[in-house]
Amino acid sequence: MRILLVISILILCWGSAFSAQLNPYKDSNHYEIVHVQSGDTVWNISAQYVSDSEDIRDLVFAITKLNQLNNNAQVHPGQILKIPQKAKNSVAFK
Repeated sequence: MRILLVISILILCWGSAFSAQLNPYKDSNHYEIVHVQSGDTVWNISAQYVSDSEDIRDLVFAITKLNQLNNNAQVHPGQILKIPQKAKNSVAFK
């Protein structure tokens, strides 16, 4: 049972580390500034910056980390967020 738990944890950690490396927003030095409005969430703000062929979770993750948001990624009206733009040398895998 312990071995199964350890293997599961290792797979989970490896998967999240791998996806973070492929995140096209991770190494961006260019940002757009957004003023949070009533009813905004990180998810719906992110949706304005990604196409249907992109994984919105990459941008949500990058915004959360860049703006040092908590795990729930809660934002409040009047808050200012930096929205990273895709790194120029990023490669998309699909």
